[in-house]
Amino acid sequence: MTRMWRGAMVAAALAGAAAPAAAQDVIRVGQTANGSLAESDPSLSERGRFKVYRFDARKGQRLVATLRSGAFDAYLTVARSIGGLTDALKSDDDRGGGTDARVRFTAPEDGQYLLVAQSLSEEGTGGFTLELQNAPAATTGQTRAIRVGQTLTGSLAESDAVLDDDDSFYDTYTITAAQGQRLLVDMKSDSFDTFLAFGKMENGEFNAAQTDDDGGEGTNARLRVTVEGPGEYVIRANSLGAGLTGPYTVTVSERPASPATATPRPITAGQEVSGALEESDAVMEEESFYDYWTYRGMANERIRITMSSDEFDTFVAVGSLDGATFSELGSNDDAGEDGTNSQLEVTLPSSGTFVIRANALSAGSTGAYKLRVEKL
Repeated sequence: MTRMWRGAMVAAALAGAAAPAAAQDVIRVGQTANGSLAESDPSLSERGRFKVYRFDARKGQRLVATLRSGAFDAYLTVARSIGGLTDALKSDDDRGGGTDARVRFTAPEDGQYLLVAQSLSEEGTGGFTLELQNAPAATTGQTRAIRVGQTLTGSLAESDAVLDDDDSFYDTYTITAAQGQRLLVDMKSDSFDTFLAFGKMENGEFNAAQTDDDGGEGTNARLRVTVEGPGEYVIRANSLGAGLTGPYTVTVSERPASPATATPRPITAGQEVSGALEESDAVMEEESFYDYWTYRGMANERIRITMSSDEFDTFVAVGSLDGATFSELGSNDDAGEDGTNSQLEVTLPSSGTFVIRANALSAGSTGAYKLRVEKL
C-alpha cells in the first residue's frame, strides 16, 4: 500500500519550491551522490530531516537505491508526484546493512521519480551517500527439477529473482508427486536463515500451500508435506531476510508412513519417565508428533502432570481414549510466564485408566522429553 504525503511544507519541498535546503537535486542511474542533512533541512512523517533527489525511469526498469551514512540511521523512500500529491511507492530502513537503507523497485510507468534521503530519527544530521543503480537481471531464476531422494546445491545471488514484498532472493524448483505422497523438504545453509515454500503455479502466480522458517535444526527450514493431488509442484527456496546471499542445499525425501495412533505406555504417581518425539511417531492433524501414556487413577484424585524438554516447546493433555478418539479433560502449553515446559493440574472425574498425551506445540518438532505425574 502506498502513502500520499500532504501539507504545504512537504508539497513545496518535494516539488522543489521550498527553501534552497529542500530543493531537489538530480541523480542519474549509475550515479552516486554525496549530500548532508543539516538542522535547516525540513523534516517529514514524524521522522527526521530529508533531502529530495529526482531521476527519470522507464516503465518496467528494475532499480536499486542505497542510502548510506555513518552519522545517522538512514531511511529511504522512492516516490512520484501525482496531481500535487506525493505517492510514496516503497520505503526502507535497514536493508542496506547495519543502519543503511536499500530499496529495490520496478518503475510502474515512464516518467520522473523521487528519492527521499532521510534520517530515521528526528535529531539525525550529517553526511550521506545516495547510490542509484540498475538492478542485476534475474539470470539465475530459472526453475530446476528435483526428484524424491535427491539433494541439489544452489546459491542465492544478486542476479536471482526477488520477492517484491520483502526484497529476498529466491530460486524455484519443481517436483512431480503422486496423490497422498508424504514428502520431507529440507533447506540448509551456513550463510543465511533459510525459508521454504511449497505450492503450485496458478494463473502464472505461485500459490504457497505451506511455508517454513526454522523447522529444521538452527535456522534451517523443513517442510512436511502430504501431497493433495497428483501433478507438478513448486518448491521456492529463499532467505528469511532481505538481500541475503550464499550457498545452500535443498533435499527432498520420502517420509515414512505414520502409525494411525500412538501405542500407550504406563506411568504411575511419583514416577518420571523419559520419552522422545520422532519422525516415526503418530501425528496430529496439524502435523505435530505425540506419544500416549496411561495413568490409572481414582475418582476425585487430584494430580499434577509436568512435561519438560530442552529441544522443543511442549504441550501436554489428559483425557480418555475411545478407540482412536481422544476426549480431553484438560491441557497446558507453557507453565508460568517463562519457558516452554508444560504443567497441568486436574481432578479425575472417576476411577479408571486415563490417557496423557505428550505432544509438541509446533508441527514437526522432535526430541527428548521428560514426563512426571504427582498426586496432590
